[in-house]
Amino acid sequence: MAYLEEFGKTANHNDIAAALIKDGGTIINDLVSPDLMDAIKEQINSAVPLAEQEGNSDLWPEGNRTVGALCSVSSLFVEELMVHETILAIVDRVLRPQRPMLESSDSRPKPRLAIEDLEDGGTQLVWSSDERHNCHHYTAGACIMLEVGAGREEPQYLHRENAIYQPYLGQASVPEFIVSTMWAGSDFTEENGATRLVPGSHQWPEERIAKSAEICQAEMTKGSVVLWLSRTLHGAAKSTSQTNRTGYFCSYIVDWVRQEENQYVTVDHKTALSYSDNARKIIGYRCSDTLGWVKGRDKDNLLIPGNSGQL
Repeated sequence: MAYLEEFGKTANHNDIAAALIKDGGTIINDLVSPDLMDAIKEQINSAVPLAEQEGNSDLWPEGNRTVGALCSVSSLFVEELMVHETILAIVDRVLRPQRPMLESSDSRPKPRLAIEDLEDGGTQLVWSSDERHNCHHYTAGACIMLEVGAGREEPQYLHRENAIYQPYLGQASVPEFIVSTMWAGSDFTEENGATRLVPGSHQWPEERIAKSAEICQAEMTKGSVVLWLSRTLHGAAKSTSQTNRTGYFCSYIVDWVRQEENQYVTVDHKTALSYSDNARKIIGYRCSDTLGWVKGRDKDNLLIPGNSGQL
C-alpha cells in the first residue's frame, strides 16, 4: 500500500526535504493553527463573494469552489503560509537557488565566468558548468483556494504540475523546478476528497499508468500541509462527505520559467509594498543579474529606486 512519510512541525528540514526528493511528496502535520486557517477563510470570503467562487473548469467544475489571486485578497495567506519559514527552508533545499530565501540555508556560489581572448583582439564570455544550484531565486507560481464540494462524484484526473510547461519543458532530465504545497484549510479525509498522490511517480516515464495500490491520499488535520514535486502525479479525490474540503495551494517555481498565475496583475504595487521583504520577493518583485531587471530599480525590490541588470 502506498503512503507518504509524515513529519511534525519541529522536524529537521533536511529530513523533510530528503523525503520529498525521495518519494515525490511528504506531509508536515499541524504546521499552523486551525484558528489561522479560519481567519484566512474569513479574509477570502470578505473579499470574494461566494457567487464568484464557483468552479467552472475541467479541473474544478461546478459544485466546487476556487479563488485565485490569494496574494491580493488574504494578507494572512501571504505572510503566514506562503512565506512560512519551514516551507521556504525546504524549497531552498529542493530548488537549490543561488540566493536562498533563508539566511540559514546553504548559499550556493555564483557560476564561474571566464573571459577569453579572441584572435582579433576581442573577448568572449565562457560559462563553466556548476550543478550545485538550479536557479538564481524562486517565486510563487500560483496561489489559489481549491475547495472540493460536498458529494463531488468523480475524482480529479491525476496530473503532474510540469504539464503546464509541456511540451516545451518536461523531460525527466530537467532538474527539479517546482515545489507545490497544499495547506489543509479544513481536515483532509478520505471521505471529503483529500488530495491523492502517487509516491515515486516523479521518477516514472510519462506513459506509465498508476495502479490503485500505488495511490495514497494526503489525509491530514486542519493546519497541516502536503508538498509534492513537479513530476508527482496528484489530484483531488471524490467526496462522499456532506462538508466541503478547503485547501490553499501555493507553488514555488524557479525564476527562469514563467509564473503560472500572473502575480504582477493580481497584486498591485501598493499591496506589494505593504508586504514583508520575503513576501514581495516570492510574489516576484525581484530579479537576477540577467532576468527580470528594470533599469533604475533595486534588484531585490523592483518597486523602489536602485540598480539592477546590466544597464
